[in-house]
Amino acid sequence: MLGSAVIVFREVLEAALVIGIVLAASRGIASSRRWVLAGLLAGIAGALLVALGAESIAAALEGVGQEVMNASILFGAVLMLAWHSVWMQKHGADIAREMRAVGHDVSAGTRPLHVLALVVGLAVLREGSEVVLFLYGIAAGGAGSGALLGGSALGLAAGVAAGALMYFGLVRIPTRHLFSVTNWLIVLLAAGMAAQGTRYLVQAGILPALVDPVWDASSVLPEHGIVGQLLHVLVGYDDRPSAMQLLAFAATLVGIVALSRVVNGRPVRLRRAAAVPAAVLAIAVAGHAPPARADHVVYSPLVEQGEKAIELRGHYDFDGRSSLDGGQAYKLEFEYAPTSRWLTELLVEYEREPGESLEATEVATENIFQLTEQGQYWADFGLLAEYAYSLEDDGADAIEIGLLGQKDFGRNEVRLNLLFEQALESGADLEMEYRWQYRYRLEERFEPGIEMYGGLGDWGEFGSFNDHEQQLGPAMYGKFRTANGAFKYELGLLFGLTDATPDTTMRFMLEYEF
Repeated sequence: MLGSAVIVFREVLEAALVIGIVLAASRGIASSRRWVLAGLLAGIAGALLVALGAESIAAALEGVGQEVMNASILFGAVLMLAWHSVWMQKHGADIAREMRAVGHDVSAGTRPLHVLALVVGLAVLREGSEVVLFLYGIAAGGAGSGALLGGSALGLAAGVAAGALMYFGLVRIPTRHLFSVTNWLIVLLAAGMAAQGTRYLVQAGILPALVDPVWDASSVLPEHGIVGQLLHVLVGYDDRPSAMQLLAFAATLVGIVALSRVVNGRPVRLRRAAAVPAAVLAIAVAGHAPPARADHVVYSPLVEQGEKAIELRGHYDFDGRSSLDGGQAYKLEFEYAPTSRWLTELLVEYEREPGESLEATEVATENIFQLTEQGQYWADFGLLAEYAYSLEDDGADAIEIGLLGQKDFGRNEVRLNLLFEQALESGADLEMEYRWQYRYRLEERFEPGIEMYGGLGDWGEFGSFNDHEQQLGPAMYGKFRTANGAFKYELGLLFGLTDATPDTTMRFMLEYEF
């Protein structure tokens, strides 16, 4: 009886708190209660369908299926909550004025009230489905039906009561403050759901944990205690969070707030917004470590002061040999140029070795220093300096230094990078590699070119050309300008020139400058 009471109370409490916050946030909106009720009934109906097929679902969800289902529902709720939060930021003040002035209903056709039904329906469906499956497991373990029903009723009553207390506490807030308070609750609720959904995907092995756990607060504030459970519902509290969970929480929080400011015509300090998730990630992985690895990009030595950008780049290998087929690497970067001679970047890298799963391998800081004024000499020169922190158990930190050159003549541009990498472990050799690129500036949005990447070997033991990976192939580049920035892209198809190289590699780069 106690087990079923605790399970039902926990799940009903989560759904009740979501419903209470949504009810308080939508107070004064015409027909909002009907939409909330519709969502509640739809969620209950969905949970009943789960109950009818509990046995088959329990069998189908063995392994990671339950985690994937929970994560999908949570992320759906995050999107709906984000939409509602942004919309309330836009129209909340108008609603408050109407409530104070005449108290008449607002037109339901002008507001996305179906979002309320979706949020509530998803919350009730997720919690109801978990109740059904958990109770099915208890029953399968031999629990009596009387104790099961009695405990479920007790947990249901307690959960509803706790949700009611939350709602009545919110509606007592003065109208002028209500929308601000409830909107922040919704934002925190959405960020918490994103963190919870991320945890399910980490448990399923779909996302890397990065660092797990970042800290352990179970002895101070256990997640399954009364306070811990309330915080878990409201802000996704986890007493042993992974770095990926913290990153999801920060990115969702910053994303919703930034989008709300854009919709309301207020300036968004994108550098600060992008810095929050980056800082969370950097703090979370502090003290852990990555090997610096070569990737497919040819650096320019030129720096544009004030440039800010978010960049994603990666590659995928194709080969008839299983030992080389399917290799992947992806890097997500945040970059900023504080001066006309210095560009700094913070990045995280994910890799997948052939036959293995995708995992985070490093967090790094890259810096490009422009050494000469553009056009002052026959070519432009710069310096690359990177420090990488390994996230792999058997990995080592690494330092990479690169000499960067670029020559422009007419519509033609040639870049050459000569890179030196040193792993910070006993007995490691200094490795060398080169990267070369030519492009023809046909027009800004489309510039065809050709690229070449290759290794030179260890310092003092270079070996022959065929001893190392060598790749050559066509590429295209372009830039599309917008009112607030620009999108840049690079696409390349590289062919292996030696036996040590994959037959074909597709590489890409997407960047948004602001």
